[in-house]
Amino acid sequence: MARNVIGGSGVKRTAANAAVPRTPQRAAPRWPAVAPDEVFSAVLRLVRMVQTGMQNIENDQGLSGSQLWALWQVSAEPGQRVSELAKALHIHPSTASNLIDKLEMRGYVRRQRGGEDNRVVRLHLADAGIRLVKNIPGPMQGRMRHALQDVPPEVLAGLHRGVAVLLGLMEAHAEPVATMPAPLPMSARERRRG
Repeated sequence: MARNVIGGSGVKRTAANAAVPRTPQRAAPRWPAVAPDEVFSAVLRLVRMVQTGMQNIENDQGLSGSQLWALWQVSAEPGQRVSELAKALHIHPSTASNLIDKLEMRGYVRRQRGGEDNRVVRLHLADAGIRLVKNIPGPMQGRMRHALQDVPPEVLAGLHRGVAVLLGLMEAHAEPVATMPAPLPMSARERRRG
């Protein structure tokens, strides 16, 4: 026989559901309806602000935005493999390898073999790369990252969910990528050989 019990939240509970704690439900915040074009415009402004910041650094340092991101990633996780770098940058491993070739030629990155399996190549910043990363604002110091620190947690969670949904929809509707990669330029090792 189930006994009726009134819990602290005012919810009528029976012996059958007494073991399940009840948490009060908060109403989801109501946001005004926004047209997709308004969101597109805001996202475009955000992208342009990031691009402008990257172009300023590119002009000062002579590196592409992709090369800067690769340097920052190698700096953040020394000893990672090229495949791990590619995954972190959301690019194809051959593209990551090409980025590292260019950075290695300029003396910013070095590849290191070692450990139990000599086939595994680990990425590290060279001395010039360490100096460069210390002197340029990285993604950890960027304006957007600072601004995100000041966004209220519930808004940040909503932003994250919204961006994830948008990316999922865009990826689902993306054109298939050619399976045959474009010819690659010679690597630094191939240039040294001949």
